[in-house]
Formats: sequence, structure tokens, C-alpha cells
Amino acid sequence: MLNRRAFLATAGATLIAGSTRSFAQTSAAKTNRIVVVANRYHEADGLMAALCNRMARSPFLTTPYKIDWPRPTNPDPNAAPIDSEKPRCLIDVLGAPLDKTTLATVEIWCIDDLANTNGDSSAKAKAMEKITAYGTAPDGVVAFGTAGYPGLASNNGCATIGGTIFIHDASNDAVGDHGNWSWPGYMEALVPSKTPASFFESVAADQKTLAAINLEMITPLTHPASVLQLIIAPDAVGISSVNIPKNAPYCDIDTGAIVRARAAGATNITSVETTHGVIRSIWQETPFIYVTAIPNRVCHFPDEAQSMYAQEFPSSHNAGVALKHVLPFFAKAISQ
Repeated sequence: MLNRRAFLATAGATLIAGSTRSFAQTSAAKTNRIVVVANRYHEADGLMAALCNRMARSPFLTTPYKIDWPRPTNPDPNAAPIDSEKPRCLIDVLGAPLDKTTLATVEIWCIDDLANTNGDSSAKAKAMEKITAYGTAPDGVVAFGTAGYPGLASNNGCATIGGTIFIHDASNDAVGDHGNWSWPGYMEALVPSKTPASFFESVAADQKTLAAINLEMITPLTHPASVLQLIIAPDAVGISSVNIPKNAPYCDIDTGAIVRARAAGATNITSVETTHGVIRSIWQETPFIYVTAIPNRVCHFPDEAQSMYAQEFPSSHNAGVALKHVLPFFAKAISQ
């Protein structure tokens, strides 16, 4: 009979073994730059917990290096964040387990680490100029954050991945002060991703990878999904509402944005939040995906997720688990 330590070691080895497929390219190529941009600090903390965990590390990813986390908090809340010019860590994506072929170097960034934006989309866009200045133009972009999931059934604790974005300007939805950020020509319309559909299809078809993700997810406290899982599809759409008037009811904003997205042709909405679209706009010609943690249903943030570490952290961790396992697929897709 295995004792607890032996069981955990065996289980960890099984998960780490994962898929044995090779992501190596047939010919030498440059190492791509992938930037992962989280919105809030607590979302990035859940992501970092999943990436830095020794018990369940992907064999296709190196140990994180140049780690700058956790970061000291600036005692002056109005001052610029400390170390705002640096990502939280770097990770290399390998062509195969124990291979020396590096397909991509991944940078983990967080907008809250860059500037005090107070939720303003224009300030977020300005802050992300630091990411652009850090290196060459990115070859792949991942937006990471938490969002509501539409519908009555709970998907709390699940993660969703898609590529298409719908940006809704909420400035006319309610009375109050609001921002004025815009992505001209792309507002109130479906903006498809330049990521090959083969990425979404490959992940969705890889049962070993999906099983490994499911086994590493942890259950949030409030109204969790009956099955924790990754929800991924080529037609998945993420909604981002921007310029939300101060004190406007989020439920009204979100439900209105869903109606507009469906009128524009969205049939599979899997994420409703505020920032993925802003991140998408910064690198317009770059392959893009969003990886969303689901802590609550749309219109249920106050009773399911607000100010609840036991809800937000496990959900962000679970999305981090999903990202960890799909990064090799994404690196391969953008290399072809």
C-alpha cells in the first residue's frame, strides 16, 4: 500500500509525463516571443501559482526563471508600482521533453504591475507600451483574466479559451463618468483571431492533455461547476465591455453586451469581462488567444466572487493550469 508521500510522488510523475507528442520543428527557426498579459494582480498570482508549482510541471516547459514574484507593494498607493519594467517571470517552451530545442520564450506580465490604471482602458493601453518596449515584436499574445460565464448553469472554476473578441462601448449604457477609449473600426464587431484554427482543434482533440488539466484543477468555494474542465473551441467569443460609467450596474452592462454580440453573429460566448479586447488591440496583427478563469456566472459577481479569495484564486489557478498545458500547442501553431 502506498503511503501519502509515495502516492503524491507517483501521481505527480504520471501528470508530468503527460502527452508524449513532440512539438519540435523539422527545421531550425527563431525562438518566438509570447507575451501573456494578465489584467489584475490577483489573477496573475493564481497564474504564477500554477506555473511555479513543483508537483505538476509540464515537461514541455522549463522551470520559470528571472522570477520577480511576489513583488513588494509600494507603500504609496498613488505611486508607480515597483519593478514596473519587468515581467513576473520567463519560461521556455521546448520542442519535446528534455529537448534543447526552444520553440518560444514566454513572458508573464500583469497590467497592475505596470501602472495604477484604476480600471481605465486608455491607461491600460498606455501601460502595455512597457511590454512592447521590453523586446522584439511579440509573435503570440495571450490575454489572461477572470470573467463571468453566461447562462444559468454554473461553470465556476472552469477555464475557457477562445480567439475572437467583441468589444462593447458601454459609455451610453448608463449615466456617469466614463472613459473614452476606442479601437477605431473594431468596436461592436466580432474581431477574429489570427491564431490558426488547428490550435483550438488540436487541444480539444487531445484527451490526455484535457484529462491532465481536469485533474490539476481545484474547486472554488461558491457554486462550483459540476465538472471542472477546460472549455475551448475555434468559435468561442470573449466580450470586453469598456468605458463603463462609474457605478453602473454590471449586470445591465453585461447582458446588453451579450445581446449586441449575438446580433453581430456570436453563437458561443464564453467570457464576459473588460480587458481582453484592449490587450487584443495593442498587437493587432499578432496571433492571439484569451485564457479566462470563470469565478462566477454573468450577473452573479456580488454573490459568487466579489472579494472572495476562496473563489478568485482557485479559478485563476485553474486557468493557469490550462494555459500551462496549452502553451506548447500555441507555440507550435504560431511557428508554422
